[in-house]
Amino acid sequence: MKTNLLISLVGILLFSCKPSESTQKLNIKADNILMKVFETGDVGKLDNIIATDFVNHAGGDKLGLDSLKVMVRGFHSNVKNPKMENITQMANDDYVCDWVRFTGNNPVIVVESMEVTRYANGFAQEHWFFRK
Repeated sequence: MKTNLLISLVGILLFSCKPSESTQKLNIKADNILMKVFETGDVGKLDNIIATDFVNHAGGDKLGLDSLKVMVRGFHSNVKNPKMENITQMANDDYVCDWVRFTGNNPVIVVESMEVTRYANGFAQEHWFFRK
């Protein structure tokens, strides 16, 4: 009886535990959400991927989630129909780099840049923007 119970418990533990995502995959997943927010303006999606002590180095050292939301909303209020093409993405365990091209109209814009973001466990800690 005890043997059957022990075997059952071990089986339940083995089959209920799924392997965790690698740090790199977790950070890439968060980065893809961040890049989509830059394109769509859906700042509500930032709540689950931005660290409380986040620093945005683009245009000065802006602190926190709220300052990032203000920046994204400002971009979307000034550019109509923004689109973003992710030309390539590179990552290691802590950093995800995106070479992107933003386009929009009214006024017409075309901006190529490198977006570099440092992550910890799927949360953006710091972000840099390097315009071409």
